[in-house]
Amino acid sequence: MAGKPQNRRELRKQYDAAEPMDPMEEDAVEVVDADDDEEEKKPKKRKAAAKPKVKAVKAPKPSARMRIVWTVMNDAFKPVGTFDFNQKEAAEARAAELTAKGKGNHFVQKTKEPMPDNAPGLGASIPRPIAVAEPIPAKPADAAIEDEEEADTEDEEEAEEAEEEDDED
Repeated sequence: MAGKPQNRRELRKQYDAAEPMDPMEEDAVEVVDADDDEEEKKPKKRKAAAKPKVKAVKAPKPSARMRIVWTVMNDAFKPVGTFDFNQKEAAEARAAELTAKGKGNHFVQKTKEPMPDNAPGLGASIPRPIAVAEPIPAKPADAAIEDEEEADTEDEEEAEEAEEEDDED
């Protein structure tokens, strides 16, 4: 049978009544004990903490731009021909033609393939043929020289007028 539990308050009174030890004596006893232990045991060499390996983080490559095409496939899932996405009817006609010739069953399937290198960029407008307007008559070389001389003289005149205004102020 278990003993009677002791009163918490009484235990506290006993603890407080006990003679407090001198803190200096405790340290002295511990230091003496520690010195004895050190002489008996050889100091252990500590290994340096392992440095975490830093891997160079490479920037992710942009995913290749893909486009969807219609592929005519045979029984062995080998591509026989490819057609642009807007030419589905032509792809189905080719599959029907090959099947009719008796060269096995052929069918049409969507597949993705990488975009060609010369394709326009993302968000770029598709280049369209520009309507050619009437050619602009070329100025003779003499006219171009005269235009440059006139521009130079106009610039000089404006500079002189600006200087005169500054002098007046």
